[in-house]
Amino acid sequence: MATQKANNSSFARRKAFAIKHQEAEPLIRRDLQYDFLHHIFAAQERVFTDPTLSPSKGDASSPSTVTFRDLYVHALMNSPRCSRALREKMQETPAFATDFAKMSLLANVGRVNTTMTFLPEMRTALRTYHPVPSLQKADANLQDAPRIKNILKACSLKDEATTNMPVTPAELRARAATGVVPSTSIVNLLFVLSNHFTTVAHDHFGPLDIDFLDLFLPIRISSLSRARAFLWLAFHYHEAPSANPFDDEHARQNVGLIPGLDVLSEEEFEQENVDPEDERDYATKMTKLRMEFLAKNAQTTEGNNSKDRKGVTKLKARASSPGKSVLTKRERSDPDSSVEESNAEEIDHLGRPSQRRRPNAPKPIEISHALSESSTPRTFIGHSNGSHRSILQQAWHVVTTVDAFFDSDEEDVDEPARHAYGMASALPRGSPLTSDVPLQQCVSRYLLIFTRASTLPLAPVSGSERAPVNIAIAFPTLPFFGVHIHSSR
Repeated sequence: MATQKANNSSFARRKAFAIKHQEAEPLIRRDLQYDFLHHIFAAQERVFTDPTLSPSKGDASSPSTVTFRDLYVHALMNSPRCSRALREKMQETPAFATDFAKMSLLANVGRVNTTMTFLPEMRTALRTYHPVPSLQKADANLQDAPRIKNILKACSLKDEATTNMPVTPAELRARAATGVVPSTSIVNLLFVLSNHFTTVAHDHFGPLDIDFLDLFLPIRISSLSRARAFLWLAFHYHEAPSANPFDDEHARQNVGLIPGLDVLSEEEFEQENVDPEDERDYATKMTKLRMEFLAKNAQTTEGNNSKDRKGVTKLKARASSPGKSVLTKRERSDPDSSVEESNAEEIDHLGRPSQRRRPNAPKPIEISHALSESSTPRTFIGHSNGSHRSILQQAWHVVTTVDAFFDSDEEDVDEPARHAYGMASALPRGSPLTSDVPLQQCVSRYLLIFTRASTLPLAPVSGSERAPVNIAIAFPTLPFFGVHIHSSR
C-alpha cells in the first residue's frame, strides 16, 4: 500500500513538473531556467567518456573524453531517429546544436512535455505553439516536443539492447562498479534519474528538502551551484568509480552527497534569468503571428465546411427530385433509354446511383410479357375449397403445395400456378430463374414473391406481410404495381 501511494505521489509530482502554458504563450528564460542550462553546457571539464568517438591517439585502451555539451550533442546526432537534415544542421551550426540540446535536455527530464510545438504554422489541435526566444536565435526551427522525444528514446549504446538497458540508479551503479564505462547513454541516464528522483534525493541530497527535479525549477538556489550538482550526478552514474571532478569541500567531507547549494536572496533571485529586450520583442511578434495564423486557418476551415454543406444540400435536393436530374450524354441521344434506366436505378442520399450498371448486364424482364393480356389484377382462388385466402395464406399455400413448372392443363390447378407457369415458360433457357433449383412463385394483388419452398421461420416482408426468410429474388429489377423488387444476387 505504501509503495502504491509513493508511486501515485511520484506521478503527481512529475505531472506538475511539466511547463503548462496557454496557446502562443512564450517560454521565457525563467521557464527554461536558462542560466542553469547555460552553466551546464558551458562547463569546460573534459571528463565524460564519449562512446561515439574512437580511442585517443597513442593510447588505444583509453577512450576519448569530452565535455558534457559534446557528450549530449553527439548522443542526439547518433540517434537513429535523428534526420539527416537535422544532423547536418547541428554539424554546420554549433550554436544551433547547443540550443537544440538544451531544449532536448528539458524534454529528457520531463520539463517540456509532448504537447508543445515550436513551429508557428502547426495546424493540429493536439499541440500548443510556444515561441522560445532565447533558444531560437541561431535557427528558429527547434522541431517540436514529440519529435525530440522520439530522438531521445532511440538513444542507446551500440552493445546495449532494450532488454538489458539499466532502468534504476542501482543498476547504473552496479554497471559502473564492474568497470562498464559508460554505464549507459547519457540520455537514458537522465531518464533514470528523473524517473527515480526520490531515490536520488534520498541517496545524494542529504537533509535538503529538494530533489533532482527541483534543480530545473525556478527556486531560490543559484543556477551555478545547481548546474554543478547536476554535473556531479551525471558523472557519478556515467563513469566508473573515481574521483568526481565536480566535488567541492562539502562533497569531499560528505561522501556520496552532491556539492553544496547556494541559497539566494530575493534580490539575487530576481537578477537571474532576465529576458533581454530583443527576446521580449521576438516573443510578442511570434505570438501575434500565431494568433493571426489561427484566425485565418479558422476562417478557411469554416468556408470549406460551408461549401461542403451547400454541396450536400444540392445533392439531397437532386435525389429528392430524380425527374429533374441532369441527363447523361447517352440519355440525351436516346430518350427512351433514360426513362427505362431511371426506373431501374435508385438514387441514394448523395444523388449517386445505388447500384452501378454493368455494361453487359441483362435487361430487366417485362412483367407484361409473363402475365396474361388482361392487366386487371386477379384474385387467388384455392382448388381445395372456394373460400378466399389472405395474401399471406395464399403465398404459403402455393409455396408448400404447387409446382410452378408442372406441365398440365388440368382445370383444377390453382390460377396462381398457371400464371407462374406462364412466367417461367416465357423466360429464355439458361436464364437465372430456369437454371436455378425450382422456385415457387406467388402473384398477389399487391406483392410478388419468388421463394424456395421452406419450413423455416417466417420473416417480415413489406411491413405487415411475412414470408420464409430465404427469399431469393430472381430478377435484377421488377417494377410491379409501383413496387420495386431488387435482386439479391
